[in-house]
Amino acid sequence: MRTVPADIEPRELAHLIDFAERPRVRDWSLRAALVRYAQPEPVRANRILELVRRMEWALRSHRRAVERAGQEIWSALQGDVDEADRHRDVVALLHVTSEFDRLGDVLTGWAVDLAGERPNAAVDAVTEAVARRLDDLGVPREDQQPRPPRRRDQAASATPLGRFRGTAR
Repeated sequence: MRTVPADIEPRELAHLIDFAERPRVRDWSLRAALVRYAQPEPVRANRILELVRRMEWALRSHRRAVERAGQEIWSALQGDVDEADRHRDVVALLHVTSEFDRLGDVLTGWAVDLAGERPNAAVDAVTEAVARRLDDLGVPREDQQPRPPRRRDQAASATPLGRFRGTAR
């Protein structure tokens, strides 16, 4: 079983950053619940997965800051105005992650019991809001265009686009 990164404190911040893999209801993670949700709702599950990848990609660039100043960042996330300005970018991203994390609780709760209706309305509302906020923060979307295979003679001179628009490998 995957555990929360040990080098991030406070533990609540580490749990938030580990939103996709963290055990939730009966040890189900968001990713595990997505497997069950994808069977009846493949399009919605794909939207969720794209947002997971976008947030994980964006959080990676803040990893060192989170490791060094985790408590300050957590305080800013909880509303400490003194710390908020210094860690503005990561705090804004963590606010979005927190909103998405709550959807993870709803989805895993449904996946464990399969009782009641699927949480489609919650999924639609949260994925739309989170996608918009990630766009506002400048977090790139995945490139949906398949790249043509490169020829060998292009390999040395070509600069391929990365998985995300606007980033190079």
